[in-house]
Amino acid sequence: MVQLRTLVLPVLVAVLSPVAGSAQQNTPPPTVTVAPVTSQTLTQSATFTGRVEAIQHVDVLARVAGFIDSIGFDEGQSVKAGDILFEIEPDAYDAAVQQIEGQIASAEAERTLARIELDRQTDLLDRDVVAEVAVQQAQAESGKIDGQILQLQGALKNAELDLSYTKIAAPFDGRVGLTDIDVGAFVGAETGPLVSLSSIDPIYVTFPVPEAVLLDVRKRRQAEGREGMSPEAQITLANGDLYAETGTVEVVDTVVQTGTDTILLRASFANGDGLLRDGQLVTIELIADGRAASLTFPIQAMQREQAGYFVFTVAADGTAQKTPIEIARTTGTLVAVASGLSEGDMVIVDGIQKVRAGQPVQVTEAGAVGQ
Repeated sequence: MVQLRTLVLPVLVAVLSPVAGSAQQNTPPPTVTVAPVTSQTLTQSATFTGRVEAIQHVDVLARVAGFIDSIGFDEGQSVKAGDILFEIEPDAYDAAVQQIEGQIASAEAERTLARIELDRQTDLLDRDVVAEVAVQQAQAESGKIDGQILQLQGALKNAELDLSYTKIAAPFDGRVGLTDIDVGAFVGAETGPLVSLSSIDPIYVTFPVPEAVLLDVRKRRQAEGREGMSPEAQITLANGDLYAETGTVEVVDTVVQTGTDTILLRASFANGDGLLRDGQLVTIELIADGRAASLTFPIQAMQREQAGYFVFTVAADGTAQKTPIEIARTTGTLVAVASGLSEGDMVIVDGIQKVRAGQPVQVTEAGAVGQ
């Protein structure tokens, strides 16, 4: 029985081997999808959460007490520097100015008489008609009236200043907020803010950036010779829309925020239509380097092993080749390659698990892949 098995097994192997070899030769090559290595303009960027801040913001206060006579704006309206926001009844303050002006006029008349009396007493002293003390008394009276006039002139300035405070004007161009004040309301310094005013154009966005990211950005900009140029920034609004204006980073804080190891940056944006509002939360994208051309391929083609990154490319003879690469960076769905590939090389993006190095492949080309 053992001899029979020994004789039959070689015969079966000899008979079946050509069939197995023929089946292997008839197996079609695996189908893969490829994409070309292309030269594209990429932008290295990083995204952060920022807060819109008005360059100027004030709470408008009443500096004198009185009843509101008129309001010169609508809530949320844009105003110009010098526009009258509120007017307090000026009658009492105007009357105070007139009263002091009358007192000054009276005092000036008294001064004229005092100077006439001083001249008379001086003349009498020259003729030895009066004693010197009479002249001294006339001088003192004239000086006293001069002092009274100076005091009244100071009081007049204060009264005129109070009168000017009855008209509350916008100190700069901007947009007013909401107000609880109506015409006829009594206001004063204790009332608190009558309305807020914020500048709108230009406007700031302040955002924290990790210290390590900022150091990398600075290093790249030094290498590119653009260290003295302000980095650009873009805003994405709460509804996902990209803000039309591109901003520039103007201020980098001098201290690192403890606990987060971040540094505050401030970018300035044009805001002529007032779309950005003080306190608004936005997503801000810091454009870290220039828009230079790079060799790119779809990220799904990239593979990694212990030795580093590689891709499978399709050679001119239709075989798959394992190609080691060095990557510069990844941006979205693309990989920017530093070395290992040339423009026009075809990399396998789909079906990678079915191929081996040197194996023939059936190729279909993927659609255009963008950033």
